[in-house]
Amino acid sequence: MLQKPSDQPSAAEGKSHRIESGTFHLLVFASGLLGLITIAGCATAATVGEYPNQQKVIGKSKAEVLACAGKPVKEQTRNDVVLLQYYREAPVLEESQPVGKGSMSTNRHGCWATVVLTDDRVTDVRYRFAPPSMDASNDCEAIFDSCTQ
Repeated sequence: MLQKPSDQPSAAEGKSHRIESGTFHLLVFASGLLGLITIAGCATAATVGEYPNQQKVIGKSKAEVLACAGKPVKEQTRNDVVLLQYYREAPVLEESQPVGKGSMSTNRHGCWATVVLTDDRVTDVRYRFAPPSMDASNDCEAIFDSCTQ
C-alpha cells in the first residue's frame, strides 16, 4: 500500500528545527554581548600624564600665569589654595577628516586645565579631557604655549 506523504514534519524533524533555532538565538545573543563588551572597552578614559608645558608652569606666580595664559574661565579660592580653570576646544578644522570628495565629522573635543596655586605659586597643573575617552592633551598644552618662553 502506498502512503500519501504527510505535510506534517516528523517528530525528529521538529526537534531538529527547534535545536537549530535555539542555537541561532544563542549565537545572536553572544554576538551582541561581544559587540557591547568591545564598545565598552573602547570607551575607557585616555591617560593623562605629564606634559612639557604643564611642567614648565609649575613654580610660576599667579601674575605670571595670568600674563602668559590669559584670563581663566573660572577662578576659585579654597582656604589658601587658588584654582584657575582654563578650557580650550579643538580648532574647527580639526573636527572633520577629509574622506574622498567630502568630509566626515569627528567628535568635538577639548581640554580643561586646572592650575593650583599655593602661596601665590603654581604647585600643580591638572588636565581633564572632554570627552574623557579622547586624548586632548595638545589642546591643554596650547593654553600654556606662551608660558614656556
